[in-house]
Amino acid sequence: MTVTALIAEYNPFHNGHAYHIREARRLTGADFLLVLMSGDFVQRGEPAVIEKSARAEMAVRCGADLVLELPVCYASGSAEYFAGGAVALLNALHCVDYLCFGSECGNLAILQAAARILSAEPDAFRQKLQKLLRQGLSFPAARQEALAWYLAQEPSIPVSNVIPDDPSGCHFTDRHAALGGSSDLLRELTSILSQPNNILAIEYLKALIMSGSSIKPVTIQRVGGGYHDTAVGELCSATALRRLFSEIQQKDAPASCAASSGDFPRQLAASVPAEVCNILSDSWQRTFPVFPDDFSAMLHYRLLTAESWQSYAACFDVPEAAARRIFQMRHAFTSFSSFVQLIKTRNFTEALVRRALLHILLGLPQPESTEPERFPVYYARILGLRRSSGALFEQIKKADKFRFSQNSLTPIK
Repeated sequence: MTVTALIAEYNPFHNGHAYHIREARRLTGADFLLVLMSGDFVQRGEPAVIEKSARAEMAVRCGADLVLELPVCYASGSAEYFAGGAVALLNALHCVDYLCFGSECGNLAILQAAARILSAEPDAFRQKLQKLLRQGLSFPAARQEALAWYLAQEPSIPVSNVIPDDPSGCHFTDRHAALGGSSDLLRELTSILSQPNNILAIEYLKALIMSGSSIKPVTIQRVGGGYHDTAVGELCSATALRRLFSEIQQKDAPASCAASSGDFPRQLAASVPAEVCNILSDSWQRTFPVFPDDFSAMLHYRLLTAESWQSYAACFDVPEAAARRIFQMRHAFTSFSSFVQLIKTRNFTEALVRRALLHILLGLPQPESTEPERFPVYYARILGLRRSSGALFEQIKKADKFRFSQNSLTPIK
C-alpha cells in the first residue's frame, strides 16, 4: 500500500489544487492520498476564507482519500514551524511513503541543496547571516542573501544524490549538473529563495532531514498564476480568488445579498472544480467569505484587556519588542488589517505582525520549555474521508503516538 501525503490550506480550493492531487497520485503511484490541511486559521496569520469542514469536503470530492487537520499552532506559524509541525505529524502516522509539494522551480535537487545547508548551518553561513542582520535586513531577506552567497563561495559543498527511485524525474548525480555553476547558481538561488512555494518546499525538506524521516520528497512545478498574482482565470492563485471575494463583498450592500448569491458561481466557475463551486455557492453570504476584519472587535477586546505587554509576549511567536510596540499602539486600533499596517516595521514584517496578532487573539501560549520535542504532536483530528479509505484509516490507527478525534463525520462516497 503506497500512501502519499499533501500539506495544504485550500484557501480556497481551486483548479491548481485539483491538478496537484491528480499529479501526486500519478507520479507516486499512490493507493491513497492523505491531505494534512490547516483548520480555520492559516499560515498568513488570518482566518481561512471558508471554514475547515467545507474545505475538507472540497478536497475529498476532488480526489483526496483522508483529510487530517494541522493543529492551529503549526497552521498559523512561520514557514519553519508550519513545515516542522506538519512533517512531525506525518512521521507520527508511520504509514506515509511520499510527501508531494508544489514549487515554482520544480527542481528537487536545488531545493534539497538549500535545505541541507540550512539544516547544517555551517559557521561561514551563520557569520554571513549575522552580518546581514546587523546591516538592517529582515531575517528572511538576510537568510536568502546569506544562502546564495554561501553556495556561490563554497564550490566544494557536497550535494547528495537525489533519491534514486524518486518519481519526480530529477536524477542529478553531481553538484554542477544539479545547480549549474557558481554564477548561474547565485542567480538561481536568489530567485528560488524569494518565491513563496519554494521557501515552503525548502522548509519541508529541512524538516524531513532534521527529523531523520523515511518519507521521500516529490515536487511538482506550479502551473498557472503565481502565488501573489491577482488575475482570475482557469489556473489562478488562491490570492486572486480571495481578492475577488473581497471585491464582491465590498460592492454588495446587505439588501443585495440574495442577488449576489445567484451571480457568484458564474464568476467563479472557470477557476474551481464544479464540486467546489457548488460548495462555495451553498455557503455564500452564510458562512463564507470570512476576512480578518471580521475579527476586529474580538482582537480589540483582547488588546485592551491586557494588563501589560508581557501578556502579549506570553503568546506563541510574539517577540518581546513586537509585544511592546503592540501595547504602546493599542489605543490607535481601528481594525485588524489597519492595525497590522500600523505595527509593521522593517524589523517586524507584515506576516510576523499578522501571526502575532492572531496568536494574541486566540490566546495561543508559548510552547513549554520542558517539551522534549520541538514539534510535539498529540492527536490527529479527522476533517474528511472517503468511504473507500478504510484500509488507510485502519493502518493509521495502528500509530501509538497519539489519539484520533473527530466530530460528527459522514464518509463521502
